[in-house]
Parts: sequence; structure tokens; C-alpha cells
Amino acid sequence: MTVGRSAAVLVVALSLAAATGCGGSSKSSTTSPTQTLANDPGPTPPTSDLALPPGVPDESTGPATNASRRVINHWLKALRRGDVKRAAHYFALPSKFQNATPVLIVNSEQERIAVNVSLSCGAVATEMGAAGVYTIVKFRLTERRGGNCGTGVGGTARGAIRVERRKIKEWYRLPDKPGGQQQAPPAPSGPAV
Repeated sequence: MTVGRSAAVLVVALSLAAATGCGGSSKSSTTSPTQTLANDPGPTPPTSDLALPPGVPDESTGPATNASRRVINHWLKALRRGDVKRAAHYFALPSKFQNATPVLIVNSEQERIAVNVSLSCGAVATEMGAAGVYTIVKFRLTERRGGNCGTGVGGTARGAIRVERRKIKEWYRLPDKPGGQQQAPPAPSGPAV
């Protein structure tokens, strides 16, 4: 599959990700097709559409910038309050999003709202560090108004977030431990909202 996705594919992918359950592995035995050019093999492709893209770090190497901390904390606060539209506006257009899904390209208002709706839990950042242009965040999952975090409340998750010009330009779900396997997001435990 290519990196770009339409809104319909976005909604389907997010629905599938939510259905996989809390803490489940998102291992895939299917690999992405690759093209190798004779003179230019290009970057090494991920082993699966669900793998982190090459170059996305999963461990911090230094302190996070104050500017990135502010954007991420404001986004999380809006999400916890259930203000999905405000939370969505912390995402740049276009931006990239991956939460136990292939990398999705968010190109429209509807898509950035859908990305935030797909996050059934709220969260509080408990740790932030930097690795290059990314902020590595450890989250403690909480309820969010209008969401359904279910058994995910109190759990933790990690993400690599790139903030640019006071907007989230890239958001990747990281393995629970550096170097570990990707985990599925928490599944709602009740009826869909």
C-alpha cells in the first residue's frame, strides 16, 4: 500500500485498529511489496505496513523542547476534555499519523478530526524527551469525555511526535518499551459512541 490514504480508508483503518484490543500485538506476517532499482535501492522499507517508518526513533536522547511540550500538553488537555475539534486543530495539514495502522496522511479537516476521534482514551504526558526532531512521550491513559477508554484507563502508551510551527506534523505510536513490538491501542469496552 502507498503512504497516502483517503478519508474512507482512514476510517476503516482506524476502526480495525480499535478492534484489535488493548495490549495485543500488531505483528503482521504480510510484508509490503518493495521495488528495488538496479542502481538506487533507496531506503530500507519497513517489514510491514504497521512497522514504524525508518528514521522514527523509539527512545529519547535528550530533553524535549519547551515549545514541543506546550503543544503536546495543550493537545492532550483538549482531548481529555472531549473537545475533539480543538484537539484536531493541533494537527497540521498535511500531517502523518500511525497508531497500529499503516502510516496515514491526514489531508483534511475531516481526517484530522477522525484521527482524534479514533483515540478512545485521553492521556497525560508523564515523560517527554527528544530524539532529533521528535519528542518521545510516555502517556498515562485516562478517560476522555465522549470517549470509551474502558480497561485502558491507568495504562501507559508511548509516542514519537514531531511538532513543527506549533502543530503536530507527525504522530507515531511506539512500542511500550524501546526496541519492543508495536502494541494495539486500547479497545473500547462498551458500545460505540
